[in-house]
Amino acid sequence: MELEQVRPPRCIHLQSKAMAIHGEGFEGDSDYQDGMTDFTCIMSGRSIGPDFGDVGMKACCNPDRDCYEEY
Repeated sequence: MELEQVRPPRCIHLQSKAMAIHGEGFEGDSDYQDGMTDFTCIMSGRSIGPDFGDVGMKACCNPDRDCYEEY
């Protein structure tokens, strides 16, 4: 039996169009599945976080970032 993959908690400030439209079901969005989703930090309003780091699903799951707040 294959175990379900559990994603680490993401930052509450991470946002994308798919998240805004689909809520927690955003992973079912075809753009997200195709890797075409652009992420934004709602703290900085840009694709660069307030710590000048990248914004994205992987980058914004790092609890060592100064701007990270668990969702």
